[in-house]
Formats: sequence, structure tokens, C-alpha cells
Amino acid sequence: MYGLKYDDALVDTAAVQTALHWVKGEDYQARTKRIARAADCSLKRSYLPDEIQAIQRPLDFYMSEKVIEAETLADERAELTRW
Repeated sequence: MYGLKYDDALVDTAAVQTALHWVKGEDYQARTKRIARAADCSLKRSYLPDEIQAIQRPLDFYMSEKVIEAETLADERAELTRW
């Protein structure tokens, strides 16, 4: 509909912010463009053209593993710094 991927809609937590720093530059730039395009479509109350919708892959995960890794790292750091 709007061309977002599943990982684009993740809630902005500390782990997500850390994972965003770890993704490749082109993935980060593509994410920014997808979010801007989705906001534009939502504002205009329109959908993407059918030919663009046909090439979208919303379940192509690019950040989920990195978010899990960032959460694990944060948990380890919290455990190590606990008194």
C-alpha cells in the first residue's frame, strides 16, 4: 500500500536506534525514503501505483537481527554494571 517494510515500522527504542547505526548506509537511506514516501501517500490519501506495489517486499527484514543483537548487548552491559 505505502511501500514500507516491516522493520520500518518498529517502535523507536534504544535498541532500534543502535541497530540503525549498524545498518549499511544504503539501507538507512532507503528506509528514510520509504518513510517519507509513506507519509506523502498517507497525507494525499492515495496508494502507490500498482507497478511499484508489485515490486515491494514488505517482509524482507534488514534490521530485526541487529535489533535483537543490540537488545542482547544492552542486557549484557546492564548485567555487568549492576552492583
